Amino acid sequence: MITAKDAKELYDQSGAEVEQFLKNEVEKRITDAAKGGKHSVFVDLGYVKQFQYLHHTITPLQQAAADKLKELGYRVVIKLDGESYVPRGLADDDGNGPKIQNYGIQISW
Repeated sequence: MITAKDAKELYDQSGAEVEQFLKNEVEKRITDAAKGGKHSVFVDLGYVKQFQYLHHTITPLQQAAADKLKELGYRVVIKLDGESYVPRGLADDDGNGPKIQNYGIQISW
């Protein structure tokens, strides 16, 4: 029986999850943007809570996808997007509550 460490190494070497993410979440957006005359596209990845560091939120899959895009010749930045806001369902009657901010991958060619 292989160890968990060996299984993780095999998984990391396969790159299957990264390829699936790029194919399902990124490739069509890049193609559509390029056909539309654009030189970049932003792929939303989620949100961070206010005062939380972005680098603590980025998952290994997201970082691996960004690294793969760089290998393919794209300029890639994982960054915050827009202003912070209070989600509607978490706001009190005065609109106050915990703030969040969206983040994603900015891909340029």
